[in-house]
Amino acid sequence: MTDDDVPFGALLRRLRLAADLTLEQLADASGVSDRGISDMERGVSRSPRTRTIEAIADGLRLGREERDRLLAAARAGRVSPAPVAGLPLPRRVSDFTGREAELARIARWTAGSSAAAPAPVVVVSGPPGVGKTSLAVQAAQAWPAEQHLFVDLRGLDDKPLTPAAVLGKLIRALSPEQHAVPRDLDEAAALWQTLSRDRRLVVVLDNAIGEAQVRPVLPPHGPAVVLVTSRRALSGLEGVRRLRLDALSETDAVALLGAILDDPQASRDSLRRIAELCVRVPLALRIAGNRLLSRPGWTPGDLIARLAAQERRLDALAAGDLQVKAAFNLSYQQLSGVARRLFRRLALVPGPSAGVELASVLAQEPIAVTEDALDELIELSLLQQRPDGRLEFHDLLRLYAQGELEREEGAADRAAAVRRRDDWLLDTAMRAGLFFEPGQVAPAGCPFTTGAEAGDWLRREAENWLPALQSAAAAGQDQRVVEVADSLHWFSDGWANWPHWLDVFSLSAGAARKLGDDRLTAIHLGYLAWVHIVCLGQPEIALERAREALDHATRSGDRKQIAWAHYYIGWALSRLRRWDDVLTHAREAVAGFRAVNDREGLPNGLTLCALAVQGRGPADEAIPLYEQVIEAVTDPATAPPAHIALFIETVSRSFLANIEIAAERWPQALRRVDESVAAAERLEHSLERLMTARSQRALVFARLGRMDQAREELAAVRVLLERNGNTEPRPGALRDRLTEVESILAAYDAQNSSM
Repeated sequence: MTDDDVPFGALLRRLRLAADLTLEQLADASGVSDRGISDMERGVSRSPRTRTIEAIADGLRLGREERDRLLAAARAGRVSPAPVAGLPLPRRVSDFTGREAELARIARWTAGSSAAAPAPVVVVSGPPGVGKTSLAVQAAQAWPAEQHLFVDLRGLDDKPLTPAAVLGKLIRALSPEQHAVPRDLDEAAALWQTLSRDRRLVVVLDNAIGEAQVRPVLPPHGPAVVLVTSRRALSGLEGVRRLRLDALSETDAVALLGAILDDPQASRDSLRRIAELCVRVPLALRIAGNRLLSRPGWTPGDLIARLAAQERRLDALAAGDLQVKAAFNLSYQQLSGVARRLFRRLALVPGPSAGVELASVLAQEPIAVTEDALDELIELSLLQQRPDGRLEFHDLLRLYAQGELEREEGAADRAAAVRRRDDWLLDTAMRAGLFFEPGQVAPAGCPFTTGAEAGDWLRREAENWLPALQSAAAAGQDQRVVEVADSLHWFSDGWANWPHWLDVFSLSAGAARKLGDDRLTAIHLGYLAWVHIVCLGQPEIALERAREALDHATRSGDRKQIAWAHYYIGWALSRLRRWDDVLTHAREAVAGFRAVNDREGLPNGLTLCALAVQGRGPADEAIPLYEQVIEAVTDPATAPPAHIALFIETVSRSFLANIEIAAERWPQALRRVDESVAAAERLEHSLERLMTARSQRALVFARLGRMDQAREELAAVRVLLERNGNTEPRPGALRDRLTEVESILAAYDAQNSSM
């Protein structure tokens, strides 16, 4: 071998010995660490920087010829070796579909990798079967690397790879001649960092069980890139990028099925239904497609029929050694006992999501213990926490949890859990509703301290307490149904856009009838009339329910309920613009309310009288009547409870604003809408009234030519609509008003753009 053929490490050692220097002496002379020089001589460090070689050459006091030979040997050592076959990437699936946004994000995070910056590390987490490994392999192959290394960490096996074993695999892959890997973890990590330094590597660490398994492998500097996949979030890793993978979009799920089947005759509707039943999870989609391919006699409809049967769906999602249930089971076995019990019982949540409190009831554990178990489930991607804090899992995981519940807990235990669930939901709903009932005081031990808290809970858990109410009705618990619905009556005024009040008050009216109680039946038929007037815009049906209520109230002899029935009849008639009839029933209601000193009913009856006068005309005659209503609800001697008084005041001020708007008295209208907005802003649970008031102000500003302020009000109404769960308002006055404002603004903009 000539001097030109001597490897850099061997040449450096020869020159050091010729200079009669120890490693320590050369380190002192050059400023390069003795460890670094040793790594170069042993071939561990194959690509030292030019300035490092220059410093060593200075320390050796080399002449020009020897210096050039050393630099040339170093350059030769930097030539990338042929990739070894020790840890190749798995085969990339040919029908990989979608995930463009995720791949673009990974590419962006890793694009700037360099030796001068920390090595990019991306943790891809998500529930079983969503394609974490496939995504990591796809991203790794797209990255321009000197070498790709893939290690299955076996995180869900009984014995996952130890950090030392992981390092051993990687070290031998980069340096096959390195037969002995240090047993000490720190020394092995240091050797790995030395070997990977300045190398353009992509390391995929698949299926990690925890942070400790991968932390020693993470290089401190680029240009190496590390992609970690795990069902766990690996929240303890610092300085990493995180990508949570969920189900595919509907479009991508259908496209994946189409690519697997490769059948142009397959109906898109059928593929969409299969994707829906597989909750768009790639593993389930792939199994479903493979099952269809392996059974030539099957049609997509045959597979849909099997998947549609919930009790058979998980068993149907198996093809060869691919099983959705097996993938879920690996995660389930990782859980603690409390977390397993909670996971199983979350299958009993009637709605699509739950709060921590309901989870605590199901688990029969204190909140703190339940939160720890929920963290465990979320960390392992068996449960997802939404931005609003609610907890949910997809249908396949729910079916798996249901199966484990039936396998591990007896029928009596399951029935007891359901009873605890429903009792807690309905009891809590009643306690929350009490905050809105006139004259009621929250009982001791109530979980809420304010009406805002109570209202928020009723909205959040409606998807669960409504099914509990329906179950109570089906079980014949009529008194219970009536009591729960009655406790929610005043709250419903502030959440009129919820589409299920018809269900609530239909159940309670039916339960009252079955109890044979005319007074209760009249009350709940009145609530039903309200639903058809306010929520559904069906005044004819409302009129029927209100007249039924009057019949039952009359039979009961209850003067208060007779007055309320007249009120509901008049209200329904007002929507039919039968103003003389409205006034007749409104006066009957006012007389009845006064006779029984009903402070809640009287201002409502007076408001209806004013509305009838306004409708019959001239509208200005109604102004003093509305002002009397406002005086009645703001005078402590006659006022109902504060939240009811404020609601009626807001409604009355809104009607006063409408009178001024209709008369086109814009300065007076602005004063009225300002008062209406001020009142509505004090209401805790009626975004509808605030939307009405601010839309009125938007219209007044537009008519006054104050276009910027009109736009601000319009934008505020749009925000309120979103907060209220709507993208567009229901047909009616609010929508008409917004349309009018937008038309005025559009005309103004068109006129200005043409100037």
